Amino acid sequence: MKKLIAFLMTIVIVFSMAACGGGANPAADGGDTYTLKMHLSVATNEPVYKSAEKFKEIIEAETDGKVTIELYPSSSLGAAADCLEGLSMRACDIVYDPLSNLSTWTELANIEGVPYMYNDVEHFRSIWEGEVGDQIRTAIGDAANVKVMGNALMGVRVMTSNKKVESVADVKGLKLRVPTIDIYLKTWEWLGASPTPLSGSEIFTAIQQGSVDAQENPYPSCLGLSLHETVDYVVETNHVYNLCTMIMDKAFFESLPAEYQTLIENTAAEVGKIATEQIIASAEEAKQVFVDAGCEIIEVDIDEWRGAMDGFLEEKYPALVEYYNMIVDAAPAK
Repeated sequence: MKKLIAFLMTIVIVFSMAACGGGANPAADGGDTYTLKMHLSVATNEPVYKSAEKFKEIIEAETDGKVTIELYPSSSLGAAADCLEGLSMRACDIVYDPLSNLSTWTELANIEGVPYMYNDVEHFRSIWEGEVGDQIRTAIGDAANVKVMGNALMGVRVMTSNKKVESVADVKGLKLRVPTIDIYLKTWEWLGASPTPLSGSEIFTAIQQGSVDAQENPYPSCLGLSLHETVDYVVETNHVYNLCTMIMDKAFFESLPAEYQTLIENTAAEVGKIATEQIIASAEEAKQVFVDAGCEIIEVDIDEWRGAMDGFLEEKYPALVEYYNMIVDAAPAK
C-alpha cells in the first residue's frame, strides 16, 4: 500500500509540474523561478540536515528567492532509491545521501563503501575536498548520468553489538545487520560474518529481539537509533568513512541558468565542509552517551582488520581498484 501511495503521489507531482512548465515558473521580472525538493534520509536533529538548512538559506538568499529549496528529512519523500529513480521525472530534485546509493546505477559508486581506504579524517577530507574527489565524482556522475556535488563526511562506521568482538576471528558467524547495499553485504561475508540486509527502521527491534547480534553505523546514527539502550559493546572498527553528496539529474541541472549551476555546486561543497565539522564534534558527543549508558568501548587493531581485507577488491570489485589506489596514494604525508 505504501508503494502504491508513493507511486500515485509521484504521478500527481509529475503532472502538476508539467502543467506549470516543468517546475520553472515565470517571475515578475521575466526570469524563471524554481522549487527544488531535497530528499534526506537523516532526521532534523542530525548534522547533515543542519547543513541542508544552510544550503537552503544560501541558495534562496543568493537568488533573491528565485530558487526555493524544500527539505524532506527522514525519507519523507520515499526511500533514497525511489528518489533517485524520480530525479529524471522531477518527483525529487536533489538527493542528499551517501554516494553508495548510486551503486544500482553504476558499480563505481561502491567506492564509498570500500573498507579501510583512509588513515584518518584528514585523509578523507584531502581526497573529497580536492582534485582526486573531483575526478571520482565526475566519473560516477557520467556513468550514472547525474550531477554529483559536495563532500560531507556522514560519519565513520563502528559496530554496536551484544556479542563481544575484539578481533576478526570473533566476527565468524556473527549475525550482523548491514545496509541494503551490495558492498556492505560482501564485505562482512568476506570477514566471516552472517550479514542480514535490513532498512534502518528495523535495526533497533532486530537487535532487541535477538534476530541480529550487531549492526554497524557511524556514532551519531547509532545514537539516533537509540542503540545505547539495547547493546553492550561498541567496537571501533572504523572500517568505512561515509561520504554524503548531493545528486541531481544531469539534464535538469544543465538546464538551469549557468549562474545557478555554479551557485548550487559551490554551495554544496561549502555546506559539505560544515557538515563534516559538525559530524566530527557530534561523534564524540554520541560516543560519550554510549559510555554513560555502560557500554564497553572496544578499540581493535586496525592493521589486523585492514589486512583481513587483502584481495577483497581485486576479487569482488576489480573496477574500483584504480580509484582505491588513487585514494590510498593521495594520503597526506605525516
